[in-house]
Amino acid sequence: MHNPGYYSAPGFRSYVVPNSTVQGFSPILRNTINKDSLDIADFKEAKTVYDIFWNAVEKAPNNPYVGHRPYDPKTKTFLPYTFQTFRQIADRVNNFSSGLIKLRHELSRSEQETSEINARNWPVAIYSINRPEWNIAERACYTQSNYSVALYDTLGSESMEYIMNHSGASIIVCSLDKVSRILQTASNIPTLRAIISMDPLSPASSTATATYVPSPYNVESINVLKEWAESKNVKLYDFNQIESLGSKNLINHTKPNPDSIYTLMYTSGTTGNPKGVVSSHRSYASSGRFGTVGRYKINDNHVFISYLPLAHTYGRNTENTITLLLGCIGYFSGDISKILNDCQALKPTSFPGIPRLLNRFYDIFYPLTIGAPGMKGVLYRHAFDEKFANMKNKLGLEHKYYDETLFKPIKAMISPNLRFLGSGSASIEPKILDFMRVVLSADTVEGYGLTETSSAGVRQVTGDITSGNIGIPTAGTEARLVSVPEMNYYVADTPCPRGELLIRGDSLFVEYLKEPEKTSEVFISAPGDAEAGNANKWFCTGDIARINPDGSISIIDRKKSLFKLSQGEYVAPEKIENILIKHPLIMQAFIYGLATENYPVGVVVPDPATFIPWASKIIGASSGGITVKEFASNKVVHDKFMDVIVNICKEAKLNGFEIIKKLHIEHIPFDVEGNKILTPTLKLKRFNAIQYYQDTVKQLYKN
Repeated sequence: MHNPGYYSAPGFRSYVVPNSTVQGFSPILRNTINKDSLDIADFKEAKTVYDIFWNAVEKAPNNPYVGHRPYDPKTKTFLPYTFQTFRQIADRVNNFSSGLIKLRHELSRSEQETSEINARNWPVAIYSINRPEWNIAERACYTQSNYSVALYDTLGSESMEYIMNHSGASIIVCSLDKVSRILQTASNIPTLRAIISMDPLSPASSTATATYVPSPYNVESINVLKEWAESKNVKLYDFNQIESLGSKNLINHTKPNPDSIYTLMYTSGTTGNPKGVVSSHRSYASSGRFGTVGRYKINDNHVFISYLPLAHTYGRNTENTITLLLGCIGYFSGDISKILNDCQALKPTSFPGIPRLLNRFYDIFYPLTIGAPGMKGVLYRHAFDEKFANMKNKLGLEHKYYDETLFKPIKAMISPNLRFLGSGSASIEPKILDFMRVVLSADTVEGYGLTETSSAGVRQVTGDITSGNIGIPTAGTEARLVSVPEMNYYVADTPCPRGELLIRGDSLFVEYLKEPEKTSEVFISAPGDAEAGNANKWFCTGDIARINPDGSISIIDRKKSLFKLSQGEYVAPEKIENILIKHPLIMQAFIYGLATENYPVGVVVPDPATFIPWASKIIGASSGGITVKEFASNKVVHDKFMDVIVNICKEAKLNGFEIIKKLHIEHIPFDVEGNKILTPTLKLKRFNAIQYYQDTVKQLYKN
């Protein structure tokens, strides 16, 4: 058992539930706001996501709610943002929700199906980038107690077909570019009855509220799509047709209850088929409510840019939170490489970041500030150091003189109004987090959540200026660790308790659709827990965490991807991969080892922008015209690159058995559709990578 005094030390930021330590488990940690109860006083009336939206409509009908940048096909540019109010979106939601019900009745083929339609609780798939129609379609689903099935915009035909069949959705709402992909596989989706294009199928159905995006389709090709759909016995409509149908057949709302299904999201599927995560209204209403604690005030002119996929829990939960606060959502124009252009047009107060994108921002901002040459760099470094020292001494993030004279133009590259910058979905380097805090003078925090926890879990609180941790349990959530003996992680470890992170609270999912065994595998009970089904059990995250002396939590390893070497040592490849990809020369990495060998090997994808100049310098050649593929086959470059990787591993203090001894330099990046090594959220699909590189791995060991 770990020293009990550890959890009562001065400055311990989590609340420790008294007498909650049991053998093999750490004590239970909570947010300090939840000492007496896991509930909070704010927004108690919001028991469902339906409540979140429709209460906002009632409170602020004329507030701007949803914005997008219309596309001008003549100039081939995106125009300034235009906005629709809560009331305007509500009217469209009423029309579209009524239209969906009317459409289902028209397509019904039996009395039993008609009965199921009337009973509600059926799925509607949504397949596109983030845009106003995504927002409206989802709200239309739950306004009639139905639920959305979220498909990543990047999904290919195979994954889309699997999800449609697994979920049983008969209607799919999608962007026009997805229609042909759906029709190609429609014969393999027996439940499919109708496709609803978010984009107009004819000029006559265009409206002022339609979202125009660049499209490769003309009138002739759209006519072909219509004929193709007819041949597949699938009806093809556009969004405005369904809104019009509903406006002529308006019906009363069928309100969901907290236990009603809110959404079906599919996990990334790093091994095998993705799992359908069934989440209730209670899950996401709780997560949305608790996300406001200590950070946001209602009706405070919140403006949020929506670009993180709405098929991902992070993006969806953030939209619900902004809606709860009567804020405004501006959708990006569809090209993530131009996100700063959208930000400058929208001027958001909140930016939900991910490490990959924030690293790119760092690469843009660094040479303009502390990495600048000459006197400019001297000035910025002096200003940065002073602001950084002030921050660490808890004197605040702002500096009136330096912000006005030096950092203001940098902040304006995202937004002059930026107040909050978040980072989630993966760990971020402390130096990136600190850099953003100083340069942007914005509350910049890191958080942790999963699809199964509705994005809740662990998060840094407002004003947190530490780095290298993910904060404390979010409001309404409990967290603790359990020992993992096979990895030598124990809650009794010194100096810090370590183990698998467990989460409990109202934000947890209900089940994996049609997979009761997999559902039961991820829930455990601790000694002393009362039996109350999954509601009182702990969700096993699969992440190894450490409870720090200040009561914060850090993710340090991953449990599920272990492989064992011949000497009996377990290797956690994700830990090594995450260390490698932080180096500027490396874009992607895959680490693996065979049980018959005593060391791991690696497949590394270099970043061409940095690798080509570096490799050119190694061999004394001009960087012009030489490709990564050509450099990869150069033994001198290969050996020097191997030296770099070994040094990275040693600097990170990895054990000898964790350092790769053989390397394959891969010139083709891991991707979603080509080699299918990445998930739609750009995580490594380890099983696919093992299969894809099995011959490469064998050859590395053979050599």
